[in-house]
Amino acid sequence: MLPSVAIIGRPNVGKSTLFNRLVGKKIALVDDQPGVTRDRREGDAQLFDLKFRIVDTAGYEDDDVATLPGRMRQQTEAALAGANVAMFVVDGRAGITPLDEEIARWLRASDKPVILIINKAEGKQADNTVLEAYALGLGEGITISAEHGEGMADLFQALLPHVDEAEEEHFDREAPDAPLQLAIVGRPNAGKSTLINKLLGENRLVTGPEAGITRDSIAIDWVWHDPNPSEPELAERRIRLIDTAGMRKRARVQEKLEKLSVADARRAVDFAEVVVLLLDA
Repeated sequence: MLPSVAIIGRPNVGKSTLFNRLVGKKIALVDDQPGVTRDRREGDAQLFDLKFRIVDTAGYEDDDVATLPGRMRQQTEAALAGANVAMFVVDGRAGITPLDEEIARWLRASDKPVILIINKAEGKQADNTVLEAYALGLGEGITISAEHGEGMADLFQALLPHVDEAEEEHFDREAPDAPLQLAIVGRPNAGKSTLINKLLGENRLVTGPEAGITRDSIAIDWVWHDPNPSEPELAERRIRLIDTAGMRKRARVQEKLEKLSVADARRAVDFAEVVVLLLDA
């Protein structure tokens, strides 16, 4: 298993942009609108010769658990619990906000090592934020620009003590025993995320009565256990479950963000080996 690194921060500080930079692909949806990411997304990352599992999380908001932001925060808390180290991202242009201070208090109370990252630090735009960030009690911040790839060498040095570079076992998607790629698609609010949560036996994905909660296509590894296998070697089957955004008729899709979500879902279908079409009875 590769070491796990969780990206944490308030909405719209550039967490998904940093995630895409580290995995080397534009996997996570990125938009100027805050709160695009809702579920935690995982990917295989590489920074120079460091290999690790990176987890993108929803923007941390201090809302009641019954609300959608509150349920998103629970996913962020679960990501931190399973991580080896957390990268706390703040916006170098906007400065340190009260919500940043609240997140810092929460991170200091955990037993996880935390790397403070000051993003959007092109030029000298973040000089004041660098000084303000010391008040968070997390040590000296690392200035980067996730969009332009600046500061990656400093980030490498900060991750090095926490990410064991000797972990060289890597998942081979071309291997004969590679997991079955299974995508679950359907209209908004058909119950796709709820179905996956039921299969996993945990609240891995954010669900609720609101339509269109899922925006990114989220891949989750799962092992199916057959209680009565016809052959012993078929008792277990590794499956990669892919939750997708709800798709509507093309004429009804007007907003840019929904167009991106639907395009991401269609791409998941193209790469899947099996597709489950889920209908609302």
